[in-house]
Order: sequence, then C-alpha cells, then structure tokens
Amino acid sequence: MSPARNSRRDFLRKVACLACSGGASALLPQLRMIGTAMAAGPLSGYKALVCIYLAGGNDSWNLLVPYDSNGTNLRYDVYMNARNGVFSGSNTDGLALARPSPGDPQIVTDTNDGNNATNRYFLHPSLTNLASIYRSNKLAFAINVGTLVKPINMVDYNQSASNRPPQLFSHADQTNLWHQGNTSANSSLGWGGLCADDLQAQGANLTTSPQLSLCVSVAGSNRFEVGNVVNNPYQLSSSGLTNLADMCNSGSCSATRTARDSALNDLLAATYASDFAAQYAGIFGQGRALYSLLSPDLGQGTYAVSTIFPNTTLGNQLKIVAEMIKLCNPVTGKGYASRQIFFVQLGGFDLHSGEMSTNVNSTTDHAGLLTQLDQAVAAFWTEMGAQGMQNNVTAFTMTEFARTLQSNGAGSDHAWGGIQFALGGAVNGGALYTKGSGSNGKGIDGAFPNLAYGSMSNPNPNAFSRGQLIPGIAVEQYAATFAKWMDVTNGNLNTIFPNLPNFPGGTLGFLPAA
Repeated sequence: MSPARNSRRDFLRKVACLACSGGASALLPQLRMIGTAMAAGPLSGYKALVCIYLAGGNDSWNLLVPYDSNGTNLRYDVYMNARNGVFSGSNTDGLALARPSPGDPQIVTDTNDGNNATNRYFLHPSLTNLASIYRSNKLAFAINVGTLVKPINMVDYNQSASNRPPQLFSHADQTNLWHQGNTSANSSLGWGGLCADDLQAQGANLTTSPQLSLCVSVAGSNRFEVGNVVNNPYQLSSSGLTNLADMCNSGSCSATRTARDSALNDLLAATYASDFAAQYAGIFGQGRALYSLLSPDLGQGTYAVSTIFPNTTLGNQLKIVAEMIKLCNPVTGKGYASRQIFFVQLGGFDLHSGEMSTNVNSTTDHAGLLTQLDQAVAAFWTEMGAQGMQNNVTAFTMTEFARTLQSNGAGSDHAWGGIQFALGGAVNGGALYTKGSGSNGKGIDGAFPNLAYGSMSNPNPNAFSRGQLIPGIAVEQYAATFAKWMDVTNGNLNTIFPNLPNFPGGTLGFLPAA
C-alpha cells in the first residue's frame, strides 16, 4: 500500500474522530461498517456493558481493605504498616484508612469465603452506596488485576523481559494494554470493539440506515471501542446530542437556515472524483442521519430518565448512557440494538501529591474522586432499576494500574496490580474474586494478596520493594468474563484475548457465561 493511501486512511480516521459530539459531529461506524450485511437473526433480549475508566491510575488498595485477621496475622495492621500508617494531621505521610469500629456499615464479608467472621473487609468511607449494593450481592470485587503475559513472580520478572508486559508503569502504554485486552505493543484494536465485531456478526445491530454503532462513548475517542468492523464508537458529549450551528436540525427552520441546509445537502449528495471528499461526505451525512434518528427521543418524554443524577463529570456521562439505554434497547425502547458497549471516564487519579486531605470539601483528592464515583454509579443503578434493566446492564471499572502501597510523602506512585469492581443484576456479588495461579507461587489463588512487601532481605515474592504488586488476575481473564456474558462466541474469545490460554481456569465467576 502506498504512503499516500496510508495517509488518506489516517486522515479519514482523524476526521471521523473529530466529527463526534452528537448530531453532525457524531462519529459513525467507519466506512468499513457502512453497508455491512447483517446476520441472519438478531441476538435475543438486550445486554449492555458500561466501562467506567478511572484515568490516571486509581489507588485501588484503598477501595477495599482487610479489616481483621487471617490466621495469626492481623491483616489490617499489615496494610496499615505498608501504607506508612493512618493519615492524619500529624502523619501526613500516611496513606492508610482508619479502621472502622465494629458494626460500621462499610464493613463487609466475602460470600466466596463463606462470610468468614475472621476475614472481613471494609470499603473506603466515600463508597457508602457501593457498600450497600455490595451487601445486596450485586457488586463484586476482582482482586489484584493487571496486565500480564502469563502468571509470574519476581523470579520470572527478573529472568526475562519477555515474561512481563511492555512499558510497565507508563500511563499511555498501560492504558492501551487495558483497552486492548492483551499485551501486544503493536495492536491498535480494543477488546470492546472486537467484542462488538462478533456481536454485530450475530445480528446485534438492529438498525440499517443509518446504522448506529454498537459502541457508544461519552468520553471521546478511545482504543477500547475500536474493532475491525465496528471501527469507532458513536460519540456523544456529556450534554447529549449537539446541533449543527445555524442549520436545520429538527423542528421549524428560518428561510436562511433552510437555504443553508439545502446547500449542505446538495454538497453531501454530489458525486466527487476525490476519495477524500466522497468519504468525508458519506461520514458527515451519516452523522446527520443519526442525529435525525436520535434527537426527537433521546432524553425526551417517554425516554427521559426519572432519576436525578449528580451534576458532576461522571454523573452527567452516566445520565447520557442511561438515556441511550432507555431509548435504544428492544425491550422497552426503539430497538436500535440488542447489545451495546458504553465508555465513560473520570480523570484525576494520578495523585503523586494531595492524595489524602484534611479538607473535607476537597473534590480532587482520592476521597473526593471516590465520592463522585459512588454517587454517579448509585444514580445509574437506581435508574436501571426504574427502567427494569438492572439484570441487563453491567458496569465495571478499569484503570491503567494501581499505586504504590508505600507513600512518597504526599501521595503514591505508579504500580501494577489493583482492585476493580463489577456491578449489575447479573453479577454474582457480595464476593471477592481472587483467582490466579497461586499453587505454583505465582499470583494469588483464593486469597487476598499479602500486602507486606518487606525489604530486600525479606521480600514478598509477588511484590516490588515499594509495594507494587504483581497481578494475580490478568486483564484478559477479567475482560473475557464480560465478553462471555455478552454472548461473544466462544470460538472468538482466544482471538480477542490471545493470552487467555496462558491462565489456568480462564475467566472469572462474577458473571454467568452465556
């Protein structure tokens, strides 16, 4: 292929990415998706995934904390010492959360451990709503998840670079690997987009002209939702669809706007000798068509949400997702798709400093960010209940890495394995999922990780010297669990997640397989 043709393809991709905030700026399924033949029969019912990306590297070892003993060790004390003590005005180096009093509602048990009275945990005090949902068995935690090529310990890590993912501790690179669902440094495709490819081939897209992408982003372009066929997500802003200025978008039009609209339609309908112009016109026209399809109903009348969402970055994004679910699903809505994959994002988690705060009104420290997460997810969960869609929708977190257990004096630095959660009516919740390959000393198998990272003379075989834990669960295992629930064909799982066969047992158990 010539350099000119490569440049043209790159240009068109960038043009499409720029045209993506709803209406004429809404990004459509790329040209390879336009006109794609639909499968013989659509998938039944409706299911949606909602990826909540916590950008910057969430300090997830403070999401869920050991409360009491496991054997002879008080696991909370191990955690507290690893985090340089409890944060206070006199110990501003400390990153540990104070241990709550017995009976505190943040204290929870693990149904996978038989609700063992000596193996309790507590959620961050900002996560009051999530603690309640966990106790209702609709939220699960996946413990020590991260990018992996195969199960390893520190010996394997030091033995060969081929045993570990590329560019560890890099925001951009680790974000890409999480979005890809594999550890290839050369991939440009995401596991959400590849799952959408499979689901579209099964007939999950129920619209033909215009064709609404199965992938929808309310947080801009992202690699997670880029597949081979479903090349790019349909993008909305956190305020929904955006009108094309001074044009006829819907409703009545002035004479001037009608003239502009007519001229634009003539330009879009013209025959162009240039591939650039012709393909741009097609993408732009599809954006206009999707605006016309969605704008009369999105967030309007019957399709308005009944829940009050917090007016925050994540709250506004999840409100748009809830509106799209209410409008698009074939159960109670217009039936535009039987499977959908959404992407939202909350940033600010790169807290090298200012992680803990004595200012109770801070919204930029870790507690403030988790408060926003807790309130937005709770509103979304309530709205899914109002729509009767809780069993059909699963929300989950991703972040590029956790952070060092050890304090740097004001915050924490880049680490590796961390804690994620999944929430939904189909989730086997109230439980911790710690599946790994610990029987050979690599990763963690059936136990919360040892947070005592020790010293050079007495190291933890699964942790670096500052408490960067080697993951016990691979991203592939975590992601493939969602893919199987969405009804991605089993034959494609190892194609989408090429490292999955390296991990004994494959997927996790917090969602039922199709």
